[in-house]
Order: sequence, then C-alpha cells, then structure tokens
Amino acid sequence: MTRKLALIARDVEDLEVISSILQDAAVPVNEITFIAEENRFVLIASRFSRESGASGEETPKGVFERVSCAVRFDRVSAVKRRNLDPSRLTGVLSLLAIRSEAEYIDLIFSGGGTIRLIADEIACRIDDLDLRWPTRLKPDHPES
Repeated sequence: MTRKLALIARDVEDLEVISSILQDAAVPVNEITFIAEENRFVLIASRFSRESGASGEETPKGVFERVSCAVRFDRVSAVKRRNLDPSRLTGVLSLLAIRSEAEYIDLIFSGGGTIRLIADEIACRIDDLDLRWPTRLKPDHPES
C-alpha cells in the first residue's frame, strides 16, 4: 500500500523538492486562500504522483495516478497576484513551479500567472489528503 506523502520545507533546497513534487498539480481556484490573521496561505491541489511504482507496486501500463494534497505556507504577511485577477478567475490552474528569493515565494502557473507570497522565511508543508486515483493523462513537457 502506498503511503501518504508528508513533507516540510524550511529552506530553498527543501522548497525545490516540494516544487518538483507539485509540478503539474491541478489547483482549483476556489481551493486557494490566504488567512491573513494566521499569516497562512493554503491551497488544495491534485498532484501527479511521480512516486507511483517506486514502491514496487505494479500499475497497469499507461495508467498513472493523482492524489489530492494540502499545501500550506506559514509566516506569510501578504499575497500578491500577477496575471491572475481573483475576481475573474474560475476553473483550475496548473502549477508549474515554486521559487523563492529574498523575502518572497512565487507560485508560477501555466499561462504566465504568478502568486507571490511575502514571507520572512520558508515554512511550507505538504500533506496528501486521500487515496490515489488512476489517470491515463500524464503531463507532457516538450523540449523547446
């Protein structure tokens, strides 16, 4: 049985690992929130399970897995958006990467949108929420 993933990031290197795990995660717009009074930014994502099969479990050829996960950033003092108007957004965003520099963390989405978290340190946690489900759709990144 595949275990649920639970990771913490406290520095740039840790955040790079979380970024690679969350690459191509589907993020419903209505599952993104900033809780200002708690200095917490939270989102729920459907991540592509790249570790599937790594545990030795057999999966049918051409069948991959996704899993819902919670992603939490603490010590966030403000949130800024670029190319993402929250009043006009619906549907699902595709998370490409998470990057950190100085006093901010950027969540970069396909289509050029970015959510910038203003934070004095990296304090991120990711937790799988439920069981995995099969999908035949695998993210594709053609070389340019």
